[in-house]
Amino acid sequence: MSEQKSNSPIIIGVVALLVVLAGAGFYFTKKSSDAPASAEMAASEHAPASSANNTGEPPATADEANEVAKAAAAAGSFDGVEVKPGNPVVASVDGQDITRVDVFRYIKMMPAQVQQMPPSAVYPMALDQVVNTRVVQNKAEKSGLENDPEVQQQLDMARQQIIRSVYVQREVDKNISESDMKAKYNDTIGKQPAVQEVKAAHILVDSEAKAQALIAQLKEGADFAKLASENSGDPGNKDKGGDLGWFAKADMVPEFSEAAFKIAKGSVGDAPVKTQFGWHVIKVEDKRDRPKPTFEEVKPMIQVELRREKLEAMLEGWKKTAKIEKFDINGSPVKAQEDVAPAAGEASTPAPAAE
Repeated sequence: MSEQKSNSPIIIGVVALLVVLAGAGFYFTKKSSDAPASAEMAASEHAPASSANNTGEPPATADEANEVAKAAAAAGSFDGVEVKPGNPVVASVDGQDITRVDVFRYIKMMPAQVQQMPPSAVYPMALDQVVNTRVVQNKAEKSGLENDPEVQQQLDMARQQIIRSVYVQREVDKNISESDMKAKYNDTIGKQPAVQEVKAAHILVDSEAKAQALIAQLKEGADFAKLASENSGDPGNKDKGGDLGWFAKADMVPEFSEAAFKIAKGSVGDAPVKTQFGWHVIKVEDKRDRPKPTFEEVKPMIQVELRREKLEAMLEGWKKTAKIEKFDINGSPVKAQEDVAPAAGEASTPAPAAE
């Protein structure tokens, strides 16, 4: 039914985010030195784990491989393929292997909101990006740039940033506890006002007279689902008895929502409801307060937010104990700001009268 607001913007946003991530590794390798201090925590949030096949870092341990296998199996079907234990090769580029752990390490580089998506949905896109990275890496390894001055300069800058990031992450995490995260959850999620929802079904027709006739049949005991499948013009749910699932007022067009939320639980509206899509016969099956996300569901996002808050506070504290000097754009000492004269027409404080 067209009344329910589309989720297309959310889907498009996620896809766009994944596309941006495709080139993020190459961009930040080039631009790592440009990251401001306030971004150090964000960098550590998404720093990749080790990957022997792709970066020369330590290979996956047996525990890591088993952990990934369990997480993948719990995620559900990967195109109908059963997830088996171990760390199998899932792709190869010019003889260079890419393992399942490599792909899941890449997924861990993604923002928290993307990581919350089912791994079975994110995995194919992550695999494509790891393959892309391997293709470029193979080319780069054959270029003979290991000792190039620009490469060495950027490696030095990357090393400095990694040291900063690890230091900041450890300092911040020492100041974040489980109780801190639960308190943050209670302040943000727990105190949010309840959102009312209804579970409803509808029959969409093109005239008021037809809608009135259907309401009359329902009052005589006709089956709502059967009438919906035979008469509704909403192809999205007519074969489901007109079921619209749970929705809040803001999820539907105003005329539909106003009517649905006034109908008693288990009842059919006495009058048809007109919207831009036609005439509706509405049945309200149930009402509730929308369930709030659990602490475990939002814990990763809460942790990120707390890290940012703690980092900002720590930076302010560090700056107070540091000797900081600022100069103008030419490197000259900055003159002390002179007293600013009152603006025209603005009364100034009169001098005390002479005695």
